[in-house]
Amino acid sequence: MTQKSTFFTLLAVAFFFTGCQDFEDLSSIDGARYDAEYAFPIVNSRLSIRDALESTGDLAALYIDEEGVIHFEYRGDIIAQNSDTLFARINESLEGQPIPLFAQRIGLPLKTAEGAEFDRLKIKQGQLVWAFQNAHPEPVTVTLTFPDLYKDGEPLQLTGSAAGYDGEGTLSPYTNVFNPFNLAGTEIITAQGTDSIYVEYELIREGGQEDTIAFGGINLSDLAFSYMEGYFGTEVQAGGRDTIIIDFFDDWVKGDIYFADPTVTFRVENSFGIPTRSRVNLFNVFTVRGETLPLEGELIDNGIDFVYPGLDEVGETYVERYVFNKDNSNIDEILGAGPLAIDYDVDAITHPDSNRNIRGFLTDSSYYQVDVEVDLPLYGSAVDFLSQDTIDLSLGELGQEVYKAEFKMVTQNELPLNVSIQGYFLDEQGVVLDSLFTGEQLIMEGAAADDNGISTNIAEKVTFIDYPEDRFDRIRPAASMHIVATFTTTGEGAKNVKLLADQGVDVKIGAIFGRRNE
Repeated sequence: MTQKSTFFTLLAVAFFFTGCQDFEDLSSIDGARYDAEYAFPIVNSRLSIRDALESTGDLAALYIDEEGVIHFEYRGDIIAQNSDTLFARINESLEGQPIPLFAQRIGLPLKTAEGAEFDRLKIKQGQLVWAFQNAHPEPVTVTLTFPDLYKDGEPLQLTGSAAGYDGEGTLSPYTNVFNPFNLAGTEIITAQGTDSIYVEYELIREGGQEDTIAFGGINLSDLAFSYMEGYFGTEVQAGGRDTIIIDFFDDWVKGDIYFADPTVTFRVENSFGIPTRSRVNLFNVFTVRGETLPLEGELIDNGIDFVYPGLDEVGETYVERYVFNKDNSNIDEILGAGPLAIDYDVDAITHPDSNRNIRGFLTDSSYYQVDVEVDLPLYGSAVDFLSQDTIDLSLGELGQEVYKAEFKMVTQNELPLNVSIQGYFLDEQGVVLDSLFTGEQLIMEGAAADDNGISTNIAEKVTFIDYPEDRFDRIRPAASMHIVATFTTTGEGAKNVKLLADQGVDVKIGAIFGRRNE
């Protein structure tokens, strides 16, 4: 049996065949009669749902709540976004491009989102190189001032001098290219009502009079920012697309199962200090019947407003869970239709209401991430839910002397679940040799359940399986058995029931084997 067998097939196989393949005692009998029958107790054990799941290691995808109800959990990959893309836009507009000083006051070509206004911008690294040429015959001193760029609380000023120009060859230059100014620790604080960074220069000739430079420019490189504050504009931050595979129905053949209280949870972890809202581009469930069903609800239509830290909470991270359930969405309908996979695509929109009065922040470590969790509790109903699997057999252990068998199985079932089984014996080539029963056989009768869906009694069922000589000869070469199991909850699926982890079935199986001595 594979790790991905459906839960219900797992129950049927585990409950029915536990211990049925150890025939060493029979094969070692030293018979004293030519033709004799031997009665053997093969199974006398109890198996709970928890035991069945632990035996396959499938508990990794499960949890058991306080009531004892088993929940199947499925998770998508984390969809995440950080502040790098927002800071990168500023870097691209400033870094590596020479900015000519064509006037005594210019604005730097700072690029932000459309309509954005920033109030503060902290630089954690970067270098500034500037240069100019002097066309005047006497030496000059130039003071470069950044009224919006602060170092140690004061606007940044840089000073450079150039010798007089003698009228021949190139103009007299100044540059700090070999000693660039380190911008780490500087802070941009823009003037109210503007989102630009300005630079001004003043040239003083040796005689004291002001003048202009012949040519000058600045260059910023290796920029990185640690903090930005302001209004960031209404902009879509691309999240990503992912698919969650639901393997619960891997072995489904037909029938219906309804989960009474499934949920899909968006777990949002956010340290963006700005208003942010989710935008669900799609959330579709693909079903076993080939349908594509969209998730519907107010949280899809209106989006999820992320809880975010305020200006006095820099460095804080908020975690919130937004749950889609049957009361606020159609989740019970689309997950009750046999889901195979969930395909979703989620983006986020900053400042979705375009309210400029709300000022926010980003740091170089700000991020948000959305984790999608699907929870399918074993609380609901099933009608003729049919699944299948194949198990290995080795009837050859019985020896050629064994020529017939009759099995008696007694089940005492605490689960509010009827289980019917048919099996097909297959040879090594997969050819059907015979069937387990002449028709589908009810082997476990479901226990009655109360109004809360919890079983209130124990249902007993006795089943006989006869293999006379001709049938036994047919199945002797069997290498495997293909199991087809059908499940219907107590009350023919009309009532929602709960399957609890420690509920189970007491199984007693005895066999009478006919054996000839040779």
